[in-house]
Amino acid sequence: MLLGEHLFGRQVGESNTVLSNPNISRKHAWIVWGLEGWFLQDSSTNGTFVNEARVYPGTKVKLKSNDLIRFGGGDSDGWVLMDVQPPQTMLIAITDGLPDIVLEDIVALPSEVNPEVTIYVTPDGKWVCESQSGVSYLKNGDRVGIKDAVWRFVESTPEVETLTVADGPRILVSSIQTIFHVSQNEEHVSLKLVVNDQEIDLKQRTHHYLMLILARKRMEDQDEGFQVEEQGWIGKSDLGRLLGLNETHINIQIYRFRKQMIKALPSNIDLPKIIETRRGEMRFAAEFIKISGGHPVMAP
Repeated sequence: MLLGEHLFGRQVGESNTVLSNPNISRKHAWIVWGLEGWFLQDSSTNGTFVNEARVYPGTKVKLKSNDLIRFGGGDSDGWVLMDVQPPQTMLIAITDGLPDIVLEDIVALPSEVNPEVTIYVTPDGKWVCESQSGVSYLKNGDRVGIKDAVWRFVESTPEVETLTVADGPRILVSSIQTIFHVSQNEEHVSLKLVVNDQEIDLKQRTHHYLMLILARKRMEDQDEGFQVEEQGWIGKSDLGRLLGLNETHINIQIYRFRKQMIKALPSNIDLPKIIETRRGEMRFAAEFIKISGGHPVMAP
C-alpha cells in the first residue's frame, strides 16, 4: 500500500518498504503522488528499472498501471503497480500482527468491541484522536492506540488542485435541536435532529438511552443556572453506576452514536460536536433539547 511519499530502501526506520537485496541503497528510490499521478524518482547507486528500462539517479518517470519495477536490477524481486488511484489516509501498524487500516470516517482502537481510542474526521477534514487522555488533532507521523496495539497515523491527502467538491458548498450549522421520544417504561428511545429546518430521523437505537441521560443532565444544569461551559458534565464512573455499564460498554455506545451521526448527516454539513469529552467526563453538547415521554431519573 503506497503512501503519498513512499521510500524504498535498505535503511530500517526510514524506509517505508525495507529491501534486503545487497544491491539496494539505504535510500534507493521514492514513489510519490503528484498532480498528474504516481512518479518514481531514483536516488540509488545500482539503479531502478521500470519495465526493464533504467531510471537514472536524479531523474523521475511517471508510472502507469501494471508497470514492472525492479530496485537494483539483476535478480532483484519485481514489483507490479496494481492500482494508480490517489493515496489514502491510513493507520500503519507498528505492533507486529496488527493490520494496516484505511481511514474513511471513524474507527475504534484497538477494536469496535474495545474502543479505548476513537479516531474520526471533522467536517473540515481534520483527523481527531479521542481517548482517556483527552482530545487532540492528529499530525502526520503521530502514534495512536494503546500500550500493546500501536499504529502510526499517515495522512496522504492529494494536492489541493486535485480535489473536487462533489456535494456543493459546505453549510456551517452553529446549533441544532435534538428531540427525544421516550416510551413510558424507558425501554425505547428515538432521536431526531432538526438542522436548518430539516428533520433527520435517527430512529430508535439502544445507545440513544445513554444520549438521553446526558441530555437530561444538560437540561438539569441549564435549569440550575450553571455557566454554559460547565453544563452537563458527568463523570464516566458516575455514568457507569447509573446505567450499570462499565467504561468499555460506555465507549462502545459513544462510538456507535458517532458512527451513526456520520452516516446519517449530509456530507456537506458542518455540525458542532454533540458529544464532548474531557479527562474522565463527558457531556451532551447540544443546547436545544426537547424530551417527550418517559420517567426522568436524575443524573448524578
